[in-house]
Amino acid sequence: MKALGDLKKYKAFLVTLLVCLISSTAFAQKESKELLVFAGSGMRLPLNEIGERFEKLYGIKVIYDYGGSGRLGNKILVGQSPDVFIPGSDRWAKILKKKGYIEGYSPIAYHTPVIITPRGNNKVNSLGDFLDSNNRLVLGDARAAAIGGASAAIFKKAGLEESRMNVRAKGQAVKQLVLWIEGNNADASIVWKADAVQSGRVRIVGIPEQYNVRSIIPVCQMVKHKKETNEYIHYLLGVEGKVIFKKHGFEAVE
Repeated sequence: MKALGDLKKYKAFLVTLLVCLISSTAFAQKESKELLVFAGSGMRLPLNEIGERFEKLYGIKVIYDYGGSGRLGNKILVGQSPDVFIPGSDRWAKILKKKGYIEGYSPIAYHTPVIITPRGNNKVNSLGDFLDSNNRLVLGDARAAAIGGASAAIFKKAGLEESRMNVRAKGQAVKQLVLWIEGNNADASIVWKADAVQSGRVRIVGIPEQYNVRSIIPVCQMVKHKKETNEYIHYLLGVEGKVIFKKHGFEAVE
């Protein structure tokens, strides 16, 4: 009788162990249904919307880490590994591909730089006004944000020396520049057109085409990525993804 009781206890133990194993496996599978995406802060609105729609369609949660492209690119270089990287220009895509971190990348939209000023402030109406020492400027840090590199390239094409400008601060991300101008903390900055449009609280001044530097926004698939990554990238680059980018002021790649 004792042996029979021990056998029943052993069977009960096996059943409990099996249930625990099945539960832990199911939990692990559920936990794996997440994607980590590093993205430039200027893409927050379209990417948040895309992430919500993608999760409803595929049951895969998209977690975003937004910031300046330089900061995010350096995080990858020191060992942090997202499933997808979407910087504000293809500069960091080229750097990381050359170093073997990126499998490949495809363009989804363009970033077009514009000048912005506080509403009602007409002190800056052209690139030439950036040389007026009375005008307080804030610009992107080229080491941290793609817009900083774009601004430097624009000044070079226009023959303007940044050292002669009254630059009060350098921003680590394009959203920071927009906030400074919205708060009337400077007279002008150069930001992406989409961010200026999304703000709705700044005055926009166009940059002549011969001086402007339009940047490609690349969607980069990392060498190390989850299988769900392909579904996300396919959705992002598809018709619906591009429609959402257009909705938020971007010029989508056709």
